[in-house]
Parts: sequence; C-alpha cells; structure tokens
Amino acid sequence: MKTRNIFAVIAITTAFIFNACTVKEDSIGDIVINLDSCGDAADTVILEGQITTDRTLVANELYELRGGVSVVEGVTLTIEPGTKIVAGSEGGVFAYLAIKQGAKIIAEGTATQPIIFTSKECTPNAGDWGGLLLAGKAPINRGTVATTEVANLTYGGTDAADNSGILKYVRLEYTGGKINADAEYNGLSLYGVGNGTTLEYIQTFNGNDDGIEFFGGTVNLKYAVVTGAGDDSFDWTDGWSGNGQFWIAQQTTTAGDRGIEADNLKSNNAAAPFSNPTLSNITLIGAEDGDGKNKGILFRRGTKAKIYNLIIKGFPSKGVELNDDQTFTNLNDGSLIISNSIIDNETSFDYSDGTATVALENFATYNNYSKATSGTDIPESFEISGFKGVYEYTTAVDGVDNFDPSTLGAFFDAANYAGALAIDGTWASDWTRL
Repeated sequence: MKTRNIFAVIAITTAFIFNACTVKEDSIGDIVINLDSCGDAADTVILEGQITTDRTLVANELYELRGGVSVVEGVTLTIEPGTKIVAGSEGGVFAYLAIKQGAKIIAEGTATQPIIFTSKECTPNAGDWGGLLLAGKAPINRGTVATTEVANLTYGGTDAADNSGILKYVRLEYTGGKINADAEYNGLSLYGVGNGTTLEYIQTFNGNDDGIEFFGGTVNLKYAVVTGAGDDSFDWTDGWSGNGQFWIAQQTTTAGDRGIEADNLKSNNAAAPFSNPTLSNITLIGAEDGDGKNKGILFRRGTKAKIYNLIIKGFPSKGVELNDDQTFTNLNDGSLIISNSIIDNETSFDYSDGTATVALENFATYNNYSKATSGTDIPESFEISGFKGVYEYTTAVDGVDNFDPSTLGAFFDAANYAGALAIDGTWASDWTRL
C-alpha cells in the first residue's frame, strides 16, 4: 500500500492525466469521471489477497483488484459513492472480489455517483476480469452447504435472513473471465445470499457469461439492468426463493442466450427447497446474435416461479420454453405461473420435453396476452422501443383487471403496468450504460 502527502497526489495525478496512453471518460448525470484505468497508473491503490480488517474505499482514489480479493468473516468492506475499481488478469488469473460467508460489503452509490467496477484495459472487452461474488448462509438445495464453481467459496446454511451487506447503484462492466469450458465468472454471483442483504439499482454491462445469477438463497433484487450478457441475462438455480421487481434485460447482436434461465437442481429436479421466486415488472428484450437460438425464458429442471407484469419481445427463438417433467408438474398444479403479461415473439410458447409434448388447452389461464393460438391478442396500443416499452392496463379498453404487485407482499411496490418502466419512469436514468 502507498502513503503520500497532498502535494504528491497532485503531482502524480497531473502527470498521469497528460502522459497516460488513453484517458477515458464516463458521463454520469452532470458529473464526468476520469476512467484513467488504462495501463498501470502510479497512483492506483492495489487490492489483493484477503481483506482481514474493516476498510473503506474512497471516491478520490482509483483502486485495482489483482487476483482473487476476498473479504473474510467478520469484516466489512465499505465503498463510497463515486468510487471506481478496475480489474483485469495477470498470468491468466482473473481478478475478482468475493464477500465470504459472515463478511459484508456496504457499497451505496447514488444515481449521479454510482460505484463502478470495470476493466483496466485501454480497449475493454467482455471477459477482461472475473466479477463480484457474494457467499451467504441462507438455505440451498445442493446440501446444507456447497462450494462455488469459481473462487472455492463455501455457501449455504440455515439462516434465511443472513445479511451480506448492501449493493446500491453499482455497475459491473466487462466481467465474465473464462477459466475453462465449464467455469466462467458472472457479473454478479449470489451464492446462498440471505434476505437481510439489500440489492437495488445494479447493472451488469457487456459481461462474457451471465449477468446476475442466484445460487439458492433468499435474497431479493429490485431495479436491475443486464445489458449485453454473453450468456443468460438473469439465471437462478439451487433453490433460490427470493423476490424481484423492476428488472430489465437487453441483449445485443454480439452474443447472448436467454433472458432468464430458471432451474431448480440438475441432479434432482424435485430437490427442496425448490427454486421458487416471485417476480413482477420484468422487461426482457431479445436480439439475434447469429445462431437463431436466443429465448426469453427457459423454465427447466423443476423450477417453480410466479411472475406478473412481464414483457418478452424480440427473441428470435422462443418467448417461453419449458423442459422436464417436474417443471410441467409445477405448471399444472399452479406453482409455476405467468400472469398479466405480454409474450410477443414469433414463437411465444414451446412446451416440448425431449420425447414428450405437453399441450395445455388454454394458455390464457395464466397469460392475459400472448400470440398463442388460444391466447388473447396483443393489445394494439402495446409498443416498445429499446427497453422503454410499457403497457398500462386499462380495464375499459382491454377488459383485463389491473394487477397490483403490492398485494404480493411488503417488498413489492404498486405498479399496475407490464414491464419494468412506467411510461414516465426514470429509475434507470443517469447511472446506467447503454
């Protein structure tokens, strides 16, 4: 670590600005942040190894993660609004930040001063570094505890209310370093994280693998944007049973797979606790990346879910696909539900299960709007541009009662419209990148 006085700070910073190979800038509201992460800057604070005492990262410093950086049990890492952390790889080892069981991260940015994790490269690319990992003590269905596929973290337990801290107005860019054919980092990985944790206003941008993935746990997520994920935008498995509201996924023509990939457990589709989240006000916008296979949602491996006020549009393959017998059981007994939603794709539904096909008599029993033969027509007034699309239910016009997600519980806000943004909604402004 470095020590220096104020005069050294001024001298070094001035020299770096005028002599660096590239100085990048990112405009956030009325603030311009110098993204002087290109190459090795003399005034960069290096973070590496284990963080074993409480520490605060401040906005007037530039930080670099080197290798695996872990916050250990009993320790809190606090990050000020406007702080920038850069990362890359050294000798084939991708940098990442892990919050271990019993540790906390308090990263509360603001709309005008988000906390940014990004690539240190002059020309950044998806997969330049690992990502952010939180490991908690909430229940999973892979055993009482398990070990993560990357970073070798223990996760899981019996404390549904476990608290790993706060992430608010945080942006994760160019994540997804690939270790091998079977292991890649996500933008944000949530391993057995409990619902005492606060996750709000989070974006992953141009990651190489999944944007945000839940591995069991009970954590809730509100106000999330995944842009340009190389694989799935949102993903859950291992018995995740939290809540979610106001999510946006926008694919690009560069890479992508599913807007949501939803699993229970591969080795035992009936493993308990089931993956069983409740979601509302979700917008999934697809794109063609060249393989014709991108899908809105894939429900498989026995997942349950209840989803309301959903929009799926623009996926070249399917809007919603179901696989595996347990998933169909959940659909037919009402523990897998989509309601008050618009599924607007060339092929909106696919219920094939390998050698078997399950045909439901009336898709409209759980979808108010779809292009399915027996479903209700898409309202003529529905439009979407980028992820700004929204449909506000008007009973007098479409004959459909408004659905108010605030009736689902205290986590949910009133939002009587399909999609993540109200017509005048601005929650995704200023702090996100497009």
